[in-house]
Amino acid sequence: MKLKITFLSVCASFLINAQISNTNELRATHLPGTTFKLNVENFKRNVESKKKNSSKIADQSIVLTLIDGSQQEFILSENNLVNKRLKDIVTFDGYSKDRQSRIKLTLAGDKVTAMIKTAQGYFIIEPYKTQAGEYRIYNSSEMFGENFQCGTDETEFKKSLEAIGHALNVQKSVTGFPYGGQMKTFRMAVATTGEFTSSFSNQDAALAELVAMMNLINQIYESELSISFTLISKTTDKTLLFTDAATDPFTVNASFASAANSQAGFDIMNTNGTLSYADYDIGHTFNIMPGAGGSAQGQAGPQPCNSSFKARAWSQWTLSMPKSLTANLIVHEMGHQFGAWHTYNAVGGSAGSPTFCTAGWNGDSAVEPGAGSTIMAYGNNCTTPNDQTNSGNNGLNYFHAKSIDQILNTLSVYSTCFNAVAVANTPPVANAGNTAISIPKNTPFKLKGIGTDAEDTHLSYTWDQVDVASANDKGAFGSTINGVGGYSAVNSTTAPLFRSEQSTTTTERYFPKMRFVLNNQNTPPTNAAEALPLVARTMKMRFTVRDNSAVSGGADSDQVVVTVTDQGPLAVTYPNTNVTVNNDTNMNVTWDVNQTNTLKNTVNILLSTDGGDTFPYTLASDVPNNGTATVLIPFLPYTDKARIKVTAVINNYAEFFDVSNTNFTINSTCNAFPSVIVENAKVVTAIQGSGQANLNLQPQTSSADSYSSKIITFATANMSPNPLYIYNQTSTAPYQILASTSLIPYKFKVTETGSYTISYPSPDAVIMTVYKGNQVNVANFVTSNGVYSGTGTSLSYYRSFSVNLEKGVEYFMTAKNLGGTAIGASVTVSNEGPGSFFNVMDTPAGLSYTYIAINTATNTIVAQSTTADFTSLPVGTYTVQGISYTGTAANLLNKSIAELTQSKTCLQLSKSNVSLIITAALATGDIARKQIGLVPNPVKDYLHIYSDEKISHYEIYDASGRLMETNVMNNSEINFSKFKTGVYMLKLLNNKTIISQSKVIKK
Repeated sequence: MKLKITFLSVCASFLINAQISNTNELRATHLPGTTFKLNVENFKRNVESKKKNSSKIADQSIVLTLIDGSQQEFILSENNLVNKRLKDIVTFDGYSKDRQSRIKLTLAGDKVTAMIKTAQGYFIIEPYKTQAGEYRIYNSSEMFGENFQCGTDETEFKKSLEAIGHALNVQKSVTGFPYGGQMKTFRMAVATTGEFTSSFSNQDAALAELVAMMNLINQIYESELSISFTLISKTTDKTLLFTDAATDPFTVNASFASAANSQAGFDIMNTNGTLSYADYDIGHTFNIMPGAGGSAQGQAGPQPCNSSFKARAWSQWTLSMPKSLTANLIVHEMGHQFGAWHTYNAVGGSAGSPTFCTAGWNGDSAVEPGAGSTIMAYGNNCTTPNDQTNSGNNGLNYFHAKSIDQILNTLSVYSTCFNAVAVANTPPVANAGNTAISIPKNTPFKLKGIGTDAEDTHLSYTWDQVDVASANDKGAFGSTINGVGGYSAVNSTTAPLFRSEQSTTTTERYFPKMRFVLNNQNTPPTNAAEALPLVARTMKMRFTVRDNSAVSGGADSDQVVVTVTDQGPLAVTYPNTNVTVNNDTNMNVTWDVNQTNTLKNTVNILLSTDGGDTFPYTLASDVPNNGTATVLIPFLPYTDKARIKVTAVINNYAEFFDVSNTNFTINSTCNAFPSVIVENAKVVTAIQGSGQANLNLQPQTSSADSYSSKIITFATANMSPNPLYIYNQTSTAPYQILASTSLIPYKFKVTETGSYTISYPSPDAVIMTVYKGNQVNVANFVTSNGVYSGTGTSLSYYRSFSVNLEKGVEYFMTAKNLGGTAIGASVTVSNEGPGSFFNVMDTPAGLSYTYIAINTATNTIVAQSTTADFTSLPVGTYTVQGISYTGTAANLLNKSIAELTQSKTCLQLSKSNVSLIITAALATGDIARKQIGLVPNPVKDYLHIYSDEKISHYEIYDASGRLMETNVMNNSEINFSKFKTGVYMLKLLNNKTIISQSKVIKK
């Protein structure tokens, strides 16, 4: 169970209480994340030496510990949050040395605060309050959204917001996209109450807190919307940091965050000459609340640039609040300032405030099922009288497409006083395929988009449903919770059904998630927010591509209208039980057509051997959609996890389908083994003949089928004695609560890198600890759901916890049953994340393993390599996959997978693959025309670059094609002194475009 949070008043109110009545609740003093030591002195010394120069500080380096315990170097440059450099505070933008992450960092005195954006989300680094020099890094969504509240009954707010909402309803849904080619900057006035300033003892400390907070907030707004905020001089010179609560211009209510009180205070300052309306574009008041508990509240409304309303925003919190919660609170409130209203479709509230969800519902933006999961939703709120929270991660740090629509509309119509500056970023392009498709009701479907970007930055892809709930839909959720109109969402023609989902690895989305389809749950649990429609209707699905640029966040969005017809459902009827068949024999597959042939008259029949995780084997293509087809079961290994998929491919972007309900068994003498590729990238683009086409993949050991849940049986035979390590709420180091105890140990890996949620149901009571490697010790400790109380053997635990896991790394988990789970009992442990878990097994004898390149145009294998070296491939697009097989590698070439299995070649494909795109080499004449000069060459130390072309960064490869260095081009020279004598390939690039590639000889 997660820690409990209760609410005080309206608009983004949090209260963390240490309410522990038994051992199944997490203590509020324990916060998630990884702690580490950081010596800031060297970094501070370097920065101080640069401050003597009035120009912006650049090229500063700092090494930080990441969430998984690894270290990463970041390159930093001073940013423009403040116009005039402050005495003891410097704010930075930066990126990781591998160019995979973006960072905002604040140096205040001898402490740093930072927010890192990675493919796995936003991570906060802040000082850990137990020891000097100790810091904590944690996922910023770890606790955000816990019982989130932001209700208001102020008429002016609703009038303004509704006007914006109605204006959007008559506009094209994707107006304002794409964006990212310019940064829109607002002058921000932050004022602090006397209570805020005195809580930090003095104005300098209060200013450090304020600046660090705004630097974090800029990270999200710049990444999401290409909006930035510059603090005005009257904030940074401390004019607006009031020291006396009795004389400041604000009326404070410690239990109610009032946006009206903020605007009133700014009005007073305009009248008395402290701050003129003309001096700022957007205003916000910060206050510190009394009390030792963790609490935060906020209230805000539109809109910047309007003197009467531009400071209608108040945020307040207690000193014990983690910076992630405070920053996300302010981000939410500022979203209201820019006209974004609540996106959830839920009613009720919490036990302490039973109507705040009902009061905060908005009829122009209620696009998320239940309490929602994005920035403008309510996360873990709306639990009474019905639990309307979304299961899984419901504290996502991005704006829903509907919220972006509203903000872009405000920027174009109402709040136009920003300063727009062109930046070196080309927005991405989103393509959701055909503008309209038709699918049958109550039938799973898949949508696929295409996202491209000129700079080839690290794209992320989001699918959002943007249907706004009607007044009668209000509160309709899934298949079990009726709305105001007396019907559930699945029986509505307008209610939102599907939650927002984002991926950095795929442009595809299955509706509902495949794990529900595979569990024979075409109607998933209501709180999954993945409900298929049971009636004819239309659904508007938005595909949004973000480029996550280090310069400014660019995005594009495209929409497909999905018409749900009264035909259907399409449903597989055989095999639907655990039948047993032999390979190399025929099977008669049957399915209910239910008039779906009027939508698509042919189907494909696919086979999975891993329980439906993948369907790599095509048994039949374009057979009539008449309900029956005879197919040949190929010569594949034994499996008791076979599934059949019948799919109707509408076009390259969409299909509807069904999967057989239960695993069935295929008998076989073939013993080829499954595997998982551990790749550096899902898509690799390489110049013909270059070392980039050498993927350098290592042969994979055999691995068992992946799983999303595991049954642990506490039998004596399964246990082994091990120490038990858990978190310690009084120290940063893990605590060995038991030197030796009987534990269930098991090894696992994950199919994808990312954040996973591990959980088990009530009333089971199990302590689970994860280690990197297979040895139980402090050094290998990753995380635990157990927390030591600080006395004796007293501990608390929670039934759901998150952990960042890396693909290719072997992990070791131990499970300890407490009093509630008897010896011999079993508990089902579930994992949810970007991939799934799998167990490592020994490789069977008599088999070979290699990597194959399949030409996507012909579906034939054109090359094989035991290390995935495909430098000899011609220009084209290929799928690289691992394969275990019998026979010789030569027998694999120039055949399709179907041809190999039909010829009784024993084989099994890897569960993952890499898309390899080979492009033509840059012509020598093209290089010559660009007037690139490299001197001296051969080079001993520094190579000087002369070019009439813009160069953003460079890459250096050794003679084998191995990437030796990549870095930004900050000046006209590259240091070669660190490289050994030899021949190197130097590639000069302007973002994605190759400007030059030349041989450089190192003396």
